[in-house]
Amino acid sequence: MERKSLGELFSFDITPYASPVRYPSGAVIFPEWQKATQLLYLEEGKARCTMSHENGAVTILDFVEGPCFLGEMELLGVQKVTSGVTARTDCAGWMIRLEECREEMLNDPVFLRQLCIFSNEKAIRVTSTAACNQMYPLKNRLATFLLQSQRQGLYCEPHTQTAAYLGVSYRHLLSVLSDFVKGGLLRKTPAGYAILRPEGLEALRIKDPFQL
Repeated sequence: MERKSLGELFSFDITPYASPVRYPSGAVIFPEWQKATQLLYLEEGKARCTMSHENGAVTILDFVEGPCFLGEMELLGVQKVTSGVTARTDCAGWMIRLEECREEMLNDPVFLRQLCIFSNEKAIRVTSTAACNQMYPLKNRLATFLLQSQRQGLYCEPHTQTAAYLGVSYRHLLSVLSDFVKGGLLRKTPAGYAILRPEGLEALRIKDPFQL
């Protein structure tokens, strides 16, 4: 989505209903299973969206990067409670209080156009990821995931979640990570895997077919 100031996204004055927010890396932006009362316009930074299951497993839904909206599914009533959203880098943006301006937002053509653009970009990204998971070997998919999910040069996602996201076995994931370590791309540390050669991962990264 094209980077714009908050005021450019609406045809009415949104500022009385919005507050500037900042989140450090690792902070919870939206806790799971809460009633949605706010919409976030993330101006800058990266965030991770997850969903927990009754058996205790956690699924990675998406990685998003500003500028984008978070909480739009709840605004539209498609989703009644929030997914978990955690800052992957330092994040900054505007939190909009929905109870004070929901109807104005849902009747604002300028805002709805921006929301449609973002929603379609998200759909294309998810579709592209699903297609690539079927067509590319794990080394390419994992390199793409490592660059996408890393925080300050460190990969520290739980292996079970990464394996589920990539659609592979836990054992297969560890095998390819081991190959990356042997090849000098990564170094295993107590905190996770440090990326030693990002250019090496970039060479393996799957290029987005919609951006070629």
